[in-house]
Amino acid sequence: MTSPEIISNGGGGGKRAPRLDGLRGYLALGVIIVHVAFAAGVIGFYDKPADSIWAVLVQGFNVLLPPFFVMSGLLLYRPFARATIVGTPRPAIRGYLIKRMLRILPAYWLVAVAALLLLNAKSVDGIWYVLSPLLLMHNYVPGPELGYAGLEPTWTVPAEVTFYLALPILAWIFDRYARKADTPGGKARRLIVPLAVFVLVGLAWTVYTHLEFMGPFPYEYFWVIGFTGFLAIGMGLAILAAYAEATGTTPRLYRAAQRRPLLFWLGALVVYVINCIRPFGKPGMADYATVPEALAEMVLFLVFALLIIAPVVIPGVRSAFIDAVLTNRPMRFFGRISYGVYLWHFVLQYLWLQNGSIFGAAPLPMPAVMGKAGFWELLAVVLVGTVLIATVSYYLVELPAMRLRERLVSSGRQQAESQDRPKVPA
Repeated sequence: MTSPEIISNGGGGGKRAPRLDGLRGYLALGVIIVHVAFAAGVIGFYDKPADSIWAVLVQGFNVLLPPFFVMSGLLLYRPFARATIVGTPRPAIRGYLIKRMLRILPAYWLVAVAALLLLNAKSVDGIWYVLSPLLLMHNYVPGPELGYAGLEPTWTVPAEVTFYLALPILAWIFDRYARKADTPGGKARRLIVPLAVFVLVGLAWTVYTHLEFMGPFPYEYFWVIGFTGFLAIGMGLAILAAYAEATGTTPRLYRAAQRRPLLFWLGALVVYVINCIRPFGKPGMADYATVPEALAEMVLFLVFALLIIAPVVIPGVRSAFIDAVLTNRPMRFFGRISYGVYLWHFVLQYLWLQNGSIFGAAPLPMPAVMGKAGFWELLAVVLVGTVLIATVSYYLVELPAMRLRERLVSSGRQQAESQDRPKVPA
């Protein structure tokens, strides 16, 4: 059995996965709809009530963010899993880090500088105010009480970078443990064990960050440790892919997805509906969750992420419906620029609501200006604006950075090979 083609980061002539690009596009669109609905006052927040059934349906879209962490776990751990199970060469750490940092940081730094200049300039009270987001410390070291206007969704960037840095160390530890087994199956089973621990750690962190004494939306909530369960799901899919490649067998999950791929998506739809109902919580509200609500939500998110992604990345899954939904050109393009769309959409909301330093005053937090623009008006502005900016960012910032990373990695590889090549005396 061939392993799935899931390389989808682009640049440098690398292959892309059309289904995965399309899925990225839908997930990013759903996240934007949630945030626009919040800014427009559709979704309720503490003393501001939810706006009818529309709020309930839209707030349920918060289930669409965690699958991005699953993708990271799958795509980044896969070469490490193959090295352990299949016996392929281990990824070069230098090249791995260069690739990851040049993929994520240039576009992020661009939006961070723009947000600091356009929205937060009147709030600057020292050099650390400026350096903190540029160094990805704004969700680790306490900063301004009201946070950084326009950078609210960028908590995922330091969370992702933390995972990037930790992954080679974790992969080495997992490899040492797994190599005590003699067969690919034994190695795969040993690799799964720490991933189960990851899921439990993520659930425990969810409990901790939602205890009453932590208060609403503490810094710790945004740390990557709370999302290790999603990374574990992705890493588990990477292990299955390596196991299938090494043994030529078809794992049970693969057979299920190949036979009935749409049942997975139907299950994901059911999970979404349950998430709209908000077990133990208030439907249509974005209040910070209690411990029971947060735990129920986390379990739903984990199940949804697996169900929505599995039929997209498992090889041999044939579905005309999935292809029609995911591989059409508009959604593939939207998925390709989705990182920039995600980074810029909050900045566009602040600018349209005339809330920021460029308008003569320090920005107010988003809850203070909720409802100043209608949902459809704000959604149209944000979608058009972010697509334009993200397209420019992709072609002028992200693609050149990805091409640079390929040149740097290639030159480093050639230099290492020349040093290893035995010298022949003249």
